[in-house]
Amino acid sequence: MLNKKTGLIALLAGFAASEIMAGTITNYAVGDVLVCFREGLNDMVVDAGPISALTNAALNQVIPITQYTGAQLAAVGTNSVTWSAFTWLTNNNTLFITRPRPFTALNSQTTPWLDQSPSSQPAVGARMATVPPGALDQLNFNIYPVSSPTAVVEQDNNDGSENNNYPDGNSYHVALAGGYGSDWDGYFQGNPENTTTNNFITSGQVVRSDFYQLTPTSGHASGEYLGYFEFSTNGTTTYVAYPTGIPVINSFSRVGNTTTIVYRTGTYGTYTLLGTNNLTAPIATWPVISTLSTGDISLHSVTDTTTDANRFYIITAQ
Repeated sequence: MLNKKTGLIALLAGFAASEIMAGTITNYAVGDVLVCFREGLNDMVVDAGPISALTNAALNQVIPITQYTGAQLAAVGTNSVTWSAFTWLTNNNTLFITRPRPFTALNSQTTPWLDQSPSSQPAVGARMATVPPGALDQLNFNIYPVSSPTAVVEQDNNDGSENNNYPDGNSYHVALAGGYGSDWDGYFQGNPENTTTNNFITSGQVVRSDFYQLTPTSGHASGEYLGYFEFSTNGTTTYVAYPTGIPVINSFSRVGNTTTIVYRTGTYGTYTLLGTNNLTAPIATWPVISTLSTGDISLHSVTDTTTDANRFYIITAQ
């Protein structure tokens, strides 16, 4: 009798939504995550709260960024708007920063930024540190009355005008561009910004930027992947922490009594291969074949030796 091998796929990890406690521009604390937007004449600086709320989040936890309003975003724009999220720590010069996903690879993690040397990362943090006092200058001058302590709409100021309205800091765009024109005045290794299309509101497609932790190192190790920010066509932003991938059985083949299962898991989470010869049995009773490799989204393989004529497989994730 021909041996039958059937692959099944399941993702059991749940998604929980919660909000984080916001910081404020008026009382900014180093380590608060800034989500910043810019388009044309205006920028917006949003204090989304402490980095610990993101790094301590559960796998797949969805965190809405509720510290800005639609009216505030409207003062900047949603179509053709450029945005990023970032923060820094002064005690060890660690950086936290986004990297945009291409429109054509929305569901694929980007190549991580690299950890840089202890002498180079402080220069990026120093540029970032000019953003909160610049936003506070604009808030105190009441440049845009729509602003609030958690979200300040400010003059873009990239042409050097209105410098008297930034006595203590810089606009987001000026801090990012500097004399170099981008990449935190050229001190950073690439472009952290994502830009929506000119028809983004009606396009029906969100945009995403991965979020990385860069700890200074003497080498060039890959930064730690923390999750991603998603900007929706209705102007809302959410953060997804430590997203587990959807486990996939890519292929399987049998030689003799040994079946080779080729699979893909994800960056985070625990994935387990279960197998049974009884498809009607509750999944909770299926025997464990193997705990699968994780930490990346590459293809891996595992073998199962059995004399069963019919064998069914499933991958669970948690």
